[in-house]
Amino acid sequence: MVYLHQFALYTHIAVGSCALILFWIPVFTRKGNLDHKKFGRFFANAMYIVSLSGILMASSDLLFPVALHAPGASLTPSESAAFAEEVRNFALFLLSLSVLVLSSTRQGWLTILHKENREPLRTPIHIVLCSSLAIAGVALLANGLRTGSVLFIVFSVLQIVTSLNFLHYNFKQRLMPKEWWIQHLSGLFGAGIGAYTAFFVFGGRRLMDEIFGELYTNYSIILWVAPGVIGGIAITLVSRHYKLRFGGEWLIKKARFRSEMFS
Repeated sequence: MVYLHQFALYTHIAVGSCALILFWIPVFTRKGNLDHKKFGRFFANAMYIVSLSGILMASSDLLFPVALHAPGASLTPSESAAFAEEVRNFALFLLSLSVLVLSSTRQGWLTILHKENREPLRTPIHIVLCSSLAIAGVALLANGLRTGSVLFIVFSVLQIVTSLNFLHYNFKQRLMPKEWWIQHLSGLFGAGIGAYTAFFVFGGRRLMDEIFGELYTNYSIILWVAPGVIGGIAITLVSRHYKLRFGGEWLIKKARFRSEMFS
């Protein structure tokens, strides 16, 4: 189990580091061209690996916190319990982030592949995945309220809202013209939020400590929460931009729908 955990950790770090850079290439390349599609596919595949390795590590930490992180250490029962609780608290957070990344990546990628056809988004495996994001969010919220962690509370709300948004989109009766495009962007932006949050909370802690010292220690919560806040604002602004851009088509479809209802 230790070797499997180490393999997952090294894979997570290596692929995750590449994904942090890959995220920006589709953002700044022209939508629809070959580079955007190619690097978008690279980013999505990297996110699948990152999320699955994160789920494996987090699940192992929840089951064997002391054996994996303090093997051979001489701990009293109270010390062992306190250590296990600390490891499990962050393992639950990593698990919820990994589910966020996996569900967001899959939602965004399936949406762009199938556009108006939402049948692939209604398969049992995808519905279970989207629903598990809400379950993970509720568990993280309960843990955040218990421990008083602002970080856990903020991301639990983000995860629950994201899950409900995915499920609503997948089963709503009608889509507005090109609404799939907005869902695609929201999904992959959500994956980016999860990736950058994991970096600042886990992978980047030592690097940030070395660069900023006590300043990072004192204000680390700001950097931890920042990806979720900034990403949420970005999703809102981008969605509003494309809604206005497609607004004429949306208004026509609304008018046609109302006409069909009352004719």
